Amino acid sequence: MYSIVDFYGKQSNNSCGYCKRHVSQSHGMWAHSMTCRDYQDLIDRGWRRSGCYCYKPEMNSTCCPSYTIKCDATQFRLNRSHKKIIKKVNRFLKDGHREDGDAEKPNTSGGNSADEFTGGGDLEMGEVARNPRKQISVPAEIETLKRKDVAFEGQTTDAVDGLCLAKGADTSGSAPATPNQRPSGNGSSETSLPKKAKLMRIERKKEKLLQKGLSAEEVEQRMRAAKGKNVEKTLEDLLDEAPKAGEAAAHRLELITVCTSSAEFKNSLQSSFSLYKKYQTAVHNDPPRAIEEYQDFLVKSPLKYSKGSQTPSCGFGSFHQQYWLDDRLIAVGVIDILPSSVSSVYFFYDPEYRFLALGTYGSLREVAFTRKLYQQTPSISNYYMGFYIHSCPKMRYKANLTPSYLLCPEVYSWHPITANMLAKLDRNKYCRLNEDSDARDANRVTRSDLANVLILHGSTYMRYSAYQESTDQTEVDENVSLYARLVGKVCSGRMLLYEG
Repeated sequence: MYSIVDFYGKQSNNSCGYCKRHVSQSHGMWAHSMTCRDYQDLIDRGWRRSGCYCYKPEMNSTCCPSYTIKCDATQFRLNRSHKKIIKKVNRFLKDGHREDGDAEKPNTSGGNSADEFTGGGDLEMGEVARNPRKQISVPAEIETLKRKDVAFEGQTTDAVDGLCLAKGADTSGSAPATPNQRPSGNGSSETSLPKKAKLMRIERKKEKLLQKGLSAEEVEQRMRAAKGKNVEKTLEDLLDEAPKAGEAAAHRLELITVCTSSAEFKNSLQSSFSLYKKYQTAVHNDPPRAIEEYQDFLVKSPLKYSKGSQTPSCGFGSFHQQYWLDDRLIAVGVIDILPSSVSSVYFFYDPEYRFLALGTYGSLREVAFTRKLYQQTPSISNYYMGFYIHSCPKMRYKANLTPSYLLCPEVYSWHPITANMLAKLDRNKYCRLNEDSDARDANRVTRSDLANVLILHGSTYMRYSAYQESTDQTEVDENVSLYARLVGKVCSGRMLLYEG
């Protein structure tokens, strides 16, 4: 399996989705097919996808420089605001208490982990994203591809169907069918009084120790030794305090992760679209979108699902994380699971539940999800939050997840977000973050490297040097040179650049 892209070059006909005042500057390409490995390398060079359209802001000339941001999920540290939000959700689930006076405002510092503040700008890319110059029937092309003057190692992928990963308790009871509801199974009523939270935590701790193989005596010794010590709770500890199956509670929250190409997802497509439409009209004051636009933006993906010994149990690819409250869909997180990260694409929720600060809660859930995948696949250690736009105050909340890092737009090295860095960005919207003046892009393309750019021409793929000979080109095409510089030496020699 390999990536096939159609490079558009510089795109400057789209209004900025952040400042609303200027025209954004970016480079774009349409991905007909893309491996997760290639996309991981691309986002580590400042690229981002919206549906099948991939774009890279021209940082030194665009009105709102967009720095790629990631959080080291393995070293994540909770702050007081995070704890408050998780406890608020847990209280609501236990007793149904609404704290409307502390509601989350849209697109503020308590906002979403993904780039929800778009306004029809860079993230969606308008007609460019929906109308590529040429659609390639990838399966048919791959069947007939011929090799010319190039050695290429193919890869295989497994088909995916159904649920990839489930977390949370089974729902019970039944509810009337609505666009955002799904059929529920028969459940049993719970009449016993709820146990105190502290007692439940102690019981869960004992159960975990027993599952590790410790004897009952060893468990008691551990519990006595820990008694009285002020142990800082982890993210997982706080999330785990939500009501479990069998415990009396006002509500049940179930989080399931489904691949966008699975039957499970297709069964819930109408529910997720209805929720998205409600979110866009109520939160962003946008006119209702057609389901085809929703699918182009948040369902269709060039990433090819893959699963094997080097992947987590759910595999690599594009997924929707669905938040079901008592069989009602109240939020969706769109994510890509990649070889070394979980990349947040978008997050939308039911405005009726804004008081739960679902944007921030969703980002914390995605950090926890990344940490869980790390236990299965240690290469997955980072949580990518899209772009950090320091010149847009409403997007600065992303720096609240610590420790976080920004990508240098010139050297493509990672740098921790510090007070000094933020002060530097206060002075200049565009900055070379790497302060070593001698540092260079390790993945840069030299003139001699252009000969190795991989080209797809008709049903034949070849190196650019062979393509030049076959087409009698004497000079390097500027479009090919620009493409290679933007995607880097590794990807330009591995992805197929479509040249009709």
